[in-house]
Amino acid sequence: MTKILIIDDDKDLQALYREILEQHDFKVVSALGPDEGIDLVASEKPDLVVLDIMMPDGFEGFEVARAIREDLKLMELPIIVMSAVHEVKKIPYRFTPDEKHLPVDLWLDKPFSPDDLVTRIRTALNETPGQPG
Repeated sequence: MTKILIIDDDKDLQALYREILEQHDFKVVSALGPDEGIDLVASEKPDLVVLDIMMPDGFEGFEVARAIREDLKLMELPIIVMSAVHEVKKIPYRFTPDEKHLPVDLWLDKPFSPDDLVTRIRTALNETPGQPG
């Protein structure tokens, strides 16, 4: 069974993502913050990470992505960012995956549909639609 780690400081969103992903036969592990998330990447060895950018101390998701790539040396671990930063902060530019500054595989703007989340996860895992997690 494919294991997904969700790193998001919002408990309600974590519960929603868990419900969606478990309906598609994914095993879900979650972390409420950056440090716990990095620890769980190391200990749980997930197949993919779904990562929020804006957490209590700012844009901590950027640091988590870099820690996964640089400190843990997990260059092949798929990371999907999900964030409302473009909507909430009204930034005049767009963040996109970037090997040096934002080393992630996909960016998903909140809000998004459950189907879009599952499709992006399957794409990042190179799975076909309808394939169990």
